[in-house]
Amino acid sequence: MTIETLQATMRGLFPELLGIRLTEATPDRVAAEMPGRDELCTLPGTIHGGALMALADTVGAYATALNLPQGAGTTTIESKTNFLARATPGKAIRAVATPLHRGRTTMVWQTRVECEGRLCALVTQTQAVLPKRLSPGEQLASLFAGKSPREQQALLAELERGGAVVYRALAEAESDGEARRALLGAAEREDENAAAMERLAAR
Repeated sequence: MTIETLQATMRGLFPELLGIRLTEATPDRVAAEMPGRDELCTLPGTIHGGALMALADTVGAYATALNLPQGAGTTTIESKTNFLARATPGKAIRAVATPLHRGRTTMVWQTRVECEGRLCALVTQTQAVLPKRLSPGEQLASLFAGKSPREQQALLAELERGGAVVYRALAEAESDGEARRALLGAAEREDENAAAMERLAAR
């Protein structure tokens, strides 16, 4: 993924509001810079620590994103910041994130935040790796994965019985007579399918 593509994901969001610009983006290192504006100060002449933390959090999140399995997501679950020197307005503030740990469920990044070549903050953040969201069809298919044919038949029978219950509940709430009959007919077919699967599973 190119820096331009990653940068475009900031449009209209908080990182863009801060003026964060990515300067390097690889799975092993992400760097960015942010202008030290007066609006980001907590006191005259001192950039707010929260702005430095937000810069670090941003590069750590993008670093994680470049290491995720396809379809997975991430969120920050812990962040620790040591402030070592003040960052001053009128100067570019730079951050570089490098990995401490890249696991299947979490990743840990250390980010150095510098202003005028001086280390202002050292941030260690933990990112959760969020699994890909499955579609309803994929979720259903995952229930059958790794099961024997008879186990699959038994599970399918259980699901069919459950479907019949849902159809009947919908029928009870339906005021239209034709629709109610259609729902009850669907419930009967679900029960018939369940009975067929139960017979196969019992062989």
